[in-house]
Amino acid sequence: MHPILFSAGPFTLRTYGLMMALSFVLGLVMAAHLNRKEGRSDEELMDLTVWIMVGAVVGARILYVAVEWPQFWGPLAPPTLAGRLINLVAVWRGGLVYYGGFAGAWAAAWAFLRARRAPLWSYADVLAPGLALGQVTGRIGCFFNGCCYGIPSARYGLVFPAIGDGVPHLPTQLYEAAFCLALSAGLVRLWRRRSYAGQVFGTYVLAYSVWRFLIEFLRGDAARGVLFSPALSPSQWISLGTAAVGVGLLLALRRRDGAPVRA
Repeated sequence: MHPILFSAGPFTLRTYGLMMALSFVLGLVMAAHLNRKEGRSDEELMDLTVWIMVGAVVGARILYVAVEWPQFWGPLAPPTLAGRLINLVAVWRGGLVYYGGFAGAWAAAWAFLRARRAPLWSYADVLAPGLALGQVTGRIGCFFNGCCYGIPSARYGLVFPAIGDGVPHLPTQLYEAAFCLALSAGLVRLWRRRSYAGQVFGTYVLAYSVWRFLIEFLRGDAARGVLFSPALSPSQWISLGTAAVGVGLLLALRRRDGAPVRA
C-alpha cells in the first residue's frame, strides 16, 4: 500500500494523516449542510467542531495507549524517557482507536452544548451522518497505512506490505468504508423523516456497534490488546456496551415527553 504519500527532506506526508484530516472536513461539510436546514448559523457549529476534533484525537489516543500500554511504557517502549513521551503523543504515526475518539468527541460536545444551552440531541442528529461519512475516508486511510486488516484469505485477500508476511488478508478496512458510506446515506434519509430528537444519533450508535462487533470476527491484526477477556477483542467488548447505550437512547428519547425534534 502507500503509507507515505509524499516525502521531501524532513517533511513527510503520511496517507493516514491526510485521510484523517479529510474525515473531519467531510464530516463538517455534511453537518453544516444539515445544520443550515435546521435554521441555525454555522458559527456555533464551527466552535463545536473544534471541541469535537480535540476531544476525538485525545480520546482515541488515550484508549489506544491504554490497550497497547507495553509499547509505550514497557519492554517494547523506546529506551529513553524523551522517546517514550514523544511516542505517547505521536498520533501522526497512527495508533488511534475509534471508540476512544467517539467517547472523547461526545464528552467534548456534551460539555460545549450544555455550556451554551444549545439543543443537544438536535445537534447530535445533525452530526451523526457526517460522523459516518468521515469514517469512510478514515478506513481508507487505514487501508493505505496497512493497518486494521483482516484474516488471511487466499481467494479474497490482498497482500499488505506493512505486515511483512506476504500472505493475502481480507481488506476489512474497505468493508467498513462501504458500510459507513451506506450508513451515512441511510442516516440522512432518516434525518429527513425523524420523529424525535436523538433518533438519528441513537440509530447510528446502535447500527455501528452491531457492525463493528460482527466485522471484528474477520479482523486479522492480532496485536489489538486485551480488555476484560481475550474471548472477544477490546472493540467487541466496547461494542456490546455501546449497542446497549444505543438501544437505551432510542427508547428513552422516544418516551420523553413526545421528544420534540429540536430538543
